[in-house]
Amino acid sequence: MDNTIYWLWLRETVGSAYDIKDIISHFNSAKALYEADEQELNTCDFLRNRKTVKKKLLNKNLCECEKIISQCKKYGIHILTPESEFYPKTLLNIKNYPAVLFGRGDVSVLKSEFIISVIGSRTPCVYGEEAARKIVSGLVREKNTLIVSGGALGIDSVAHRTALECGGKTVLVMGCGHGTKYLAENRALRKAVSENGILITEYPPFTDVGAKTFPERNRIVSALSRAVVIIEAADRSGTFSTARHARRQGRDLFVLPGDIDSGNFEGSNQLLSEGAKPVFSHVDILSHYFAEKYTKEKILIKNGNPFPKIDSESEFSKKSVKEPTVNKEKSKPEEKITETEENIRKNLPETISKTAEIVYNIMSDGVLTLDEIERLSHLGTGKVLAALTELELEGFVAGDGPGTYKII
Repeated sequence: MDNTIYWLWLRETVGSAYDIKDIISHFNSAKALYEADEQELNTCDFLRNRKTVKKKLLNKNLCECEKIISQCKKYGIHILTPESEFYPKTLLNIKNYPAVLFGRGDVSVLKSEFIISVIGSRTPCVYGEEAARKIVSGLVREKNTLIVSGGALGIDSVAHRTALECGGKTVLVMGCGHGTKYLAENRALRKAVSENGILITEYPPFTDVGAKTFPERNRIVSALSRAVVIIEAADRSGTFSTARHARRQGRDLFVLPGDIDSGNFEGSNQLLSEGAKPVFSHVDILSHYFAEKYTKEKILIKNGNPFPKIDSESEFSKKSVKEPTVNKEKSKPEEKITETEENIRKNLPETISKTAEIVYNIMSDGVLTLDEIERLSHLGTGKVLAALTELELEGFVAGDGPGTYKII
């Protein structure tokens, strides 16, 4: 027998983002919970001192649930529960997993083998947009990665559109119900996703956005994926909130380094300081999970340079950077500059930023760690990481192990 109506009843009873894992673990199913009387509810340790919740669970009225089922049939909306074949099993690892998901589109994409979330600022700079495009396109073309995001303006939209343009599939997690008029600007994008991926939400049809819907939505974006890629996260932003969810859920965090003077990267650089992995291209992600198949050297041989130049000048590359005062004891006298170092300086394009040039010239000594580059350049971590990002995207520098970089 289909138990969908009992999961809907549970969702309608306790609301969204409620910690149902312990309750379901005790009763084994939503149907058994529905059939439990007050005495049986008291046998659950989680519910023993939660009088309000127990009172709600004693309401066995299914009229609203039947109405929702009727609406979903009328508008072609799939109802997925933890018992459904296509319900993402990764969600079951979090305590407040959604009792129900409402989807429009191809539910089978939710069973994809490799899923990555890409999220970021609603008002990104050119650098962030272009980096997002290159990372997403690389992930889709190299590994047929399923891209997840939240459907907002900015980086979310870039991630969805790039995946579709590359012939891939994408999941758009909404912070409202199907059929609402929220964010009319992205109506065409949502339609495209429903035709080449899926729109999912934990809210019944026609549920408007609210103060909690987007924070609640964020936990699903992170929980669906193997890792979350952060492109521009301001402090206390929705993107930063999703990163926190990812940490609590045990997901990997990859963060695009950015200018320490830009508010859009304040949260990003904080996450990096807390141990998130810097990401300069899709190869950093693929080589982390599939080291035997995907290395930067192998992809260079197969496809050429995977870090093509960002054509448009980035927001922070426009800013002038003062050359730091270099410790004379550690710097080389001009007359001792080697032929290799001269070639390095000559080969750098004119469009390269001054910060990137400083970092690149320091790296002419060979393979260096991030700490060594920071110490020798007298630049802060944020500026060094931003320079390394620029050099990787230009195809001049590559990672050579955790926190280590080399010229290529």
